[in-house]
Amino acid sequence: MTESTETVECTDCGAPIDIGGDTAGRRTPCGKCGSMRRSYNVMVSETVVARDGFGVKAKRAGEKKPYIEEKAVPDYSRSLGKVVHREQIFDRDNDRYFEKVTDYETGEVIHHCDEPLSEHQGHGDARLKKVRDDG
Repeated sequence: MTESTETVECTDCGAPIDIGGDTAGRRTPCGKCGSMRRSYNVMVSETVVARDGFGVKAKRAGEKKPYIEEKAVPDYSRSLGKVVHREQIFDRDNDRYFEKVTDYETGEVIHHCDEPLSEHQGHGDARLKKVRDDG
């Protein structure tokens, strides 16, 4: 959100000046010192939201897959059309899959899944691949 404020003050003494009575050919003198000099100040401010996350993987020597993967990151939701917070844990040692998706704005939990990893099939890389038949 962008906000702006404008103020006018006397250049000589710094007193605030109401320029509502000024016309193109005539300025109202400063009520404090009588100066006709003006300083026009414009302040523009904008609020920016920054979000970050993290991801970790732990592997044992000689094993291909990590025994645990965890991430908590901002992620774009196509169905909602906005950025949400996604937490995921793949714990192969304890056969656990955890996922929670939360709306940043409302704090509402959009999706929650906590199940054995061995039962978490047909998602992501585990989806069935389409086979082309050039036959």
